[in-house]
Amino acid sequence: MRQFDLLNMDTLQSSNLIDEGDHYVIEVDGQGIPGRCPHCQAEGPYRHGTQQQHYIDTPMHGKPVLLRVDRARFRCKSCGKTFFSNLPDIDPKRKASTRFIKYVEQESMKKTFAMISREAGIDEKTIKNIFEDYVHRLGKEIKFETPEFLGIDELKIIGEYRCMITNVNELAVYDLLPNRRKTDLMTYFKAMPDKHKVKVVTMDMWRTYKDVVNAQLPGRDIVVDRWHVIRMANEALEAVRKQIRKGLNTRQRLKLKDDRFILLERERSLSPEQREKMQSWFDLHPELAMAYEAKENFHNIYSCRNKAEAQEFARAWMRSLPPAIEPAFEASRTALLNWWGEVFNFYDHQVTNAYTESVNRLAKDINRMGRGYSFEVMRARLIYEKQARKPTTKLRGRKPKSNSQPETMARSVGLEKVSRTIEYGPHIPTLCDLLESGHFS
Repeated sequence: MRQFDLLNMDTLQSSNLIDEGDHYVIEVDGQGIPGRCPHCQAEGPYRHGTQQQHYIDTPMHGKPVLLRVDRARFRCKSCGKTFFSNLPDIDPKRKASTRFIKYVEQESMKKTFAMISREAGIDEKTIKNIFEDYVHRLGKEIKFETPEFLGIDELKIIGEYRCMITNVNELAVYDLLPNRRKTDLMTYFKAMPDKHKVKVVTMDMWRTYKDVVNAQLPGRDIVVDRWHVIRMANEALEAVRKQIRKGLNTRQRLKLKDDRFILLERERSLSPEQREKMQSWFDLHPELAMAYEAKENFHNIYSCRNKAEAQEFARAWMRSLPPAIEPAFEASRTALLNWWGEVFNFYDHQVTNAYTESVNRLAKDINRMGRGYSFEVMRARLIYEKQARKPTTKLRGRKPKSNSQPETMARSVGLEKVSRTIEYGPHIPTLCDLLESGHFS
């Protein structure tokens, strides 16, 4: 079957289309005549035969496509070396068209390697290699501004905790790392570009993060995210509730289990009906009332007017713990003492609720990503997602109002002659919206 201009390429023209049943073969003319020898740049090379070569092209009608190219061969009159005709539409690194490479790059962000392999009719390892080259190139082309207020958190992806580096002020993901091992984190932060820009670091109470920051970002203030602090009091209250639950009958156990969410609520948020339910439990179990009051007071550490007042409030809280519930809150007290400075640095560098809520929401929504992807693919899809990067992409600098303005005047008023684009990373709330809408499924 004769078919011309089937390829719609600039330098290759189809001469025939063959349907082989499970794939197509397109016969292609590759007789381009070079003007110069690529080795010595001498002009006037002459024809030296033809060689048939095969290249993968983008699938068509649901079938893989193979380009069968009769490629011209030339010999240089000056240096005597042979070479093939130049084919800009063929990728120089792989036996494939340039548009096939672009096709794999884009599809690998949406489909599994196995699925693309079946569609294109090539080995899954080749798909993976193309993807890795693409991500490497994106990493060079897309650079995120090093955060001034840097966050260290983690996401559980494919059954393993991965370290997430964030820009707290911009609510953005700066990077996702394959693990959170100390040696790997040391290497990462040692090589971090422009790390002198980092002024403050927020994290949870994991010693490894603190050791890494002190070693690689010495002198920076460390702030423990208050969500991780107040969670300890919630866990202590839960421990008391579970201990009480052991001595109840089946019906009471189930009821106390259902009412646990009331106990975890702040008192100011409770409805009259919820207060009545809670009080009924307190009347039966006074130690539960003590634990609830201790939990509420622990939360109030973050309601003080300043750092000194908060520290005194915390000391009073530790002294006031009743012996009956003291063991349950021992972990909270120990962590508070061990991380005293970092906990109360919150009053110098407040981490907003919006940041904490965004990170927690992302941790929950990450499970909405499609199955069958490797961590590398999931990282690339999240980090380089265009829609999510838009809200945190900004212009820095501005042009002078008039082209006639002298350069010295422009300098004197601090104007930049050319503005530049600054990217801070994918916006976390936008990533969550995309995950919840099924964008990454």
